Amino acid sequence: MKFQVNRDVFSEAVSFAVRLLPQRTTQPILSGILLEASDGALVLSSFDYEVSSRTEVSADVEEPGTALVSGRLLADIASRLPNAPVQFSTDEGRIAVRCGSAKFTLLSMPVEEYPTLPQVDERTGVVPAEEFADAVAQVTVAASRDDVTPVITGVQLEVGETSLSLVATDRYRVAVRDIDWDGGTTSSAGTAALIPARTLSEVGKTFAHSGTVAVSIVRGDDRELIAFSADKRTVTSLLIKGNFPR
Repeated sequence: MKFQVNRDVFSEAVSFAVRLLPQRTTQPILSGILLEASDGALVLSSFDYEVSSRTEVSADVEEPGTALVSGRLLADIASRLPNAPVQFSTDEGRIAVRCGSAKFTLLSMPVEEYPTLPQVDERTGVVPAEEFADAVAQVTVAASRDDVTPVITGVQLEVGETSLSLVATDRYRVAVRDIDWDGGTTSSAGTAALIPARTLSEVGKTFAHSGTVAVSIVRGDDRELIAFSADKRTVTSLLIKGNFPR
C-alpha cells in the first residue's frame, strides 16, 4: 500500500475514526484503525463489536492495499504532523509515515483477525443535522449513568409520521424533544430504537454541521443496530435490548 493525502484532511479523518474507540479493551485488535486505499480514496474504519465508525477521504493512491494500525497511536501522530502532504507506505509488516521532515515507523496489526464492519444499505429517514444535535444535547443529560439498569442509560428514538421524538430518563426526571423527520416514501412510523446515550452524544457533536443526517434502523438476524450517515461518514451502534419505561 502506498498513498499520499492532505495533512488536515487526514488528521480530521483519524480523529473521527478513533472518537468512539474504547479506552481499554480485552482484545488489542479492536483498538486498531483499518486503512483501505484504492481508486483515489482512503477509507478509515474502527469497530469494537458495539460501535463502528467509517469515513472516506480523497487520496493520491499509488499502490492500493489495506493495513491495520493502533488507533490512539495514529491519532497522536496525526495531531503532531507538520503542514505538508502525508505519505504512507507499507513494507513487511511495517508502516512508514512521512510528512515534511517528520518520519514515523509503525508496526501493523493482523488485518485478517479484524472483524467485518456492519453494512447498512437502506435508510429509514432523514433529520436536519443542527436541530438533531441540539435535541441530543438537551435530552442525553437526563439519561442514567447507572449501568445496573442498561435500558435507562440510553435515549429512546420514536419515529412518527413527520417527527422524531428523543426521550431519556433516569427515573427521577424525563427529557423529551421532538424534531422534524422525513421518512421519504417508506412508512417507518411507530419504529423505535434505544441507543446508548454516550454514543448518541458523540454522534450529535460529529454531525452537527452536516446539513442533514440519514438515519437507518436495522433489525435482522441477531443484530439490531442504528446507523447515522452524512458527508461520507457513518457511525453505527448496537441498540440496547429491553423495554424502555413508559
